[in-house]
Amino acid sequence: MPLAVNYDPKPGASAISLKEPLKILIVPYKDERKNPSNKIGDIKATVFGIDSAELILERKPADLVTDAFKEQLILSGFKVVAADNNTQSSDADFLIEGSVKVFKLDIEAKDSIEIEIETRLIDAKNNGILWTGKAEEKNERFAGVMGNTRGTISKYISSSLAKVVKQTLTDVASVIEKSKPQSVEPVREDVILSNEGRIVLDTVPQKVQVYIDDVYYGLSPITIDLAPGTYTASFKLSGFKNVVQKIAVRKGRTTEFSIILEKE
Repeated sequence: MPLAVNYDPKPGASAISLKEPLKILIVPYKDERKNPSNKIGDIKATVFGIDSAELILERKPADLVTDAFKEQLILSGFKVVAADNNTQSSDADFLIEGSVKVFKLDIEAKDSIEIEIETRLIDAKNNGILWTGKAEEKNERFAGVMGNTRGTISKYISSSLAKVVKQTLTDVASVIEKSKPQSVEPVREDVILSNEGRIVLDTVPQKVQVYIDDVYYGLSPITIDLAPGTYTASFKLSGFKNVVQKIAVRKGRTTEFSIILEKE
């Protein structure tokens, strides 16, 4: 059976926090590999659960890439709309499109993966190209004494794709910050030695009630250590509009957010 890749968006969260909702239109990525197909490589070593000499994905790589970007943009707080023939780009703030240049994984004594994706960010109001860039991931690994399974290969593809998506969206975030500085709060990260992740939350004004997944943690500014994952942070203060922000917590990372509340 073809391999299903279960994409995990958490490792690919981009360094961006939105002060206000932005709508982004995503056009399905094109497959511009030399030989487009669901086959992404050869299998020359034992893989438990796969009895084939070819590594074939259940979905087209370009579709997998498109959905990965959708998930990451939603995680970053964007209102994401998939483009179709009835969609008007002028209804959105930005448009993102691109192509898959390389997407391959060969399973051998040392597994070798290579993913290269080109992306364009376009101002949806005037169709001007704001940014074009490529991101790639090349890596090799040993499967280990237990060897590969369908699950380990799926996770390897997912984590490698997440690196490419994060690299791309971090660059995209920088461009959006320049074009709409009033809408974006850049996220500053510092590496920490911890099995958890850490978020540092500050607000304007301060002494705002902070809830994480509806659990009260205290008043801002506040530092919270959490297990890696995606959380919903709520900020409440009498006389001000409530703010709800999706926050990705990554293992071994400190991520700082600054939230501005508006008066009612």
